[in-house]
Amino acid sequence: MGFRLLLIILVSLVCLCAVMVISVICIKLRQARNNEKKISDMKKIRPVLNKLFAAETINFNKNHKNCLSRLANKLEIKASLQTLEDMLLDVLEDSEGERKARAGIIAYYFGFPEKCLHMIRDRLTAHIAIGCRKAGLYRFALAIPDILNTLDILSSETQLQALMALARIGDIDAMVKAFDKIHPLIFVNERAVNEILKTFSGDRIGLYGRMIFHQSAYLVRLFLKAIDRETANVFIEEIIAISENGGKEMRLAGIIAAGKSDSKKKIPILLRAMNDDEWEIRAMAVKTIGVVNSPRAIKLLKQAACDREWWVRQNAVTSILEYPSCDKILLSIIKTGDKYAYDSLLHTIEKTSRTRLLHKITEVRMQRSRRPGRARELVW
Repeated sequence: MGFRLLLIILVSLVCLCAVMVISVICIKLRQARNNEKKISDMKKIRPVLNKLFAAETINFNKNHKNCLSRLANKLEIKASLQTLEDMLLDVLEDSEGERKARAGIIAYYFGFPEKCLHMIRDRLTAHIAIGCRKAGLYRFALAIPDILNTLDILSSETQLQALMALARIGDIDAMVKAFDKIHPLIFVNERAVNEILKTFSGDRIGLYGRMIFHQSAYLVRLFLKAIDRETANVFIEEIIAISENGGKEMRLAGIIAAGKSDSKKKIPILLRAMNDDEWEIRAMAVKTIGVVNSPRAIKLLKQAACDREWWVRQNAVTSILEYPSCDKILLSIIKTGDKYAYDSLLHTIEKTSRTRLLHKITEVRMQRSRRPGRARELVW
């Protein structure tokens, strides 16, 4: 009885292994067949797309429907249309200008934007995220209500793709509604928000005007850190007001935003920040101050180069190197006899190609070290 049971188990295992092997072989064969079909479809599609993208505007407007009608007859099955859509999505994501606009026209001809609504309304989170991405690349404004609804899903990928889609569509009201909706539970990180705002195709000034005093301090900080120069110039007074109030993180974000502005209004607040009690704010202020030809600014930069904190010293030296008279400023720092300041100078200049300056700094340091009665090095 025991031998029979063992034999049955053994046969079952062999059969199971055989089924698994056959399944793997079938999957591989199917994948190979699909790949061959995709390559074949791409060979049919690519010449047509290249012809449409290369055509003169007048010829494209006149003939593109006839070309696409002939292409549609060649691509009757669903898999072939999927290949075409994938190729168009690549163009929409990586191209700009006329080529991108024509890819959008072709996508709308085949009805691809409307089909992405089914994916956005799907139950599978992965399908929803893909649908949002497609709607954004197609700039399909009719999908906005469905995209906003997906923000109820607690998924970082869905939240990211929904926000990216709305940014590509460029509707300010939709973006504000989206951030209002997610601010109690934000999954996207600072880098993602930077990318979202960089992608935003609408009125950036208008969006910042709605968001710069948002109820979520975290969102305000993210927007300030992602601000561009033009927007920072427009909102410099609001940025200064933010920089003078709030906690450390908010003041730090304000310093970053102020530093991106060309306005001279930023200088007083950055100079004050260079003496801040928080080293992170001092480090950011000396990094963003730029070249300010005033005795006070140079004095504070020299002071920052001798700061207790490593990052403050490094950022100060980097900023000093932007000055035309940087060698004089750096030499005056060496004369303080501060070992840590000298190490920061050496470390920062070594990363540049300014070998002559490095040689000069090293030579002066060696001369001072051989001089009797030299100033005692500062030790903290």
